[in-house]
Amino acid sequence: MTFADQAFTISVDHIHCRCAGTFRLSEPVEALRRAGWDRFLERHPTAFDGQLLRLAEHRIENGGLTIMAQSTSFSAYVVTRHAGFAVEHPDAERSDPLGLTIILTTADQQVIVTKRSLTAEQNPGALYLIGGYAEPGASEEVDLFDEAARELAEEVAVTDIDRSTAFAIGLAYDPVHCHPELFILASSRSTSAAILDGAHHAPDRNEAAELFASPLSDILNDDGFLPDAPRTWSFLKARSFLQRHFRQHHAL
Repeated sequence: MTFADQAFTISVDHIHCRCAGTFRLSEPVEALRRAGWDRFLERHPTAFDGQLLRLAEHRIENGGLTIMAQSTSFSAYVVTRHAGFAVEHPDAERSDPLGLTIILTTADQQVIVTKRSLTAEQNPGALYLIGGYAEPGASEEVDLFDEAARELAEEVAVTDIDRSTAFAIGLAYDPVHCHPELFILASSRSTSAAILDGAHHAPDRNEAAELFASPLSDILNDDGFLPDAPRTWSFLKARSFLQRHFRQHHAL
């Protein structure tokens, strides 16, 4: 389910996500999933076939974002995420887990940037922000702010983001890894120095080789920040959504 980029500024309290039912692969693709997951585990033996939140439908109206979702699995995503899938299986649907990219700003107007490990399964060595995939919960209603907060706590040990100043600023379809991505702007009450120091205690630092703090203005203008480092698709898309957000809502 591809779609055009959609830029907006929507308070996280106006995002409503409901997960109902489980996504099922078509029978031929399900057979590929079983075999493909075994091969994937040979290359990545610590991989976990966890449950992910699939974006089935969405609509933007009356200043809010409504998401209709299903439960899917990481293994279903692995077998449907390559660019040629739609050509090889024109009648089948992708797993389409909802990715989250969090742009974390600090009390001293910095943005926390990560550089992915050279052994990362996706985008090794490239500049990234913070993120992961949304997961279904115990109830049908899924709070995507809580999902973003979980990713921040796991990856950089930040637990003091302010819900009242958190916004979704865009939704796009990643053409590289073939899934939808929601971009969330969140603010920490901590300084960049405190975050970089405390991130060493984060429970999941496996994929980020390095952490940096960059002035927000440098991110917006791409002004010389690690110019030789490749940028992930989500990093570039986040910058584009940020530029629009600040043009419309703040004086730069």
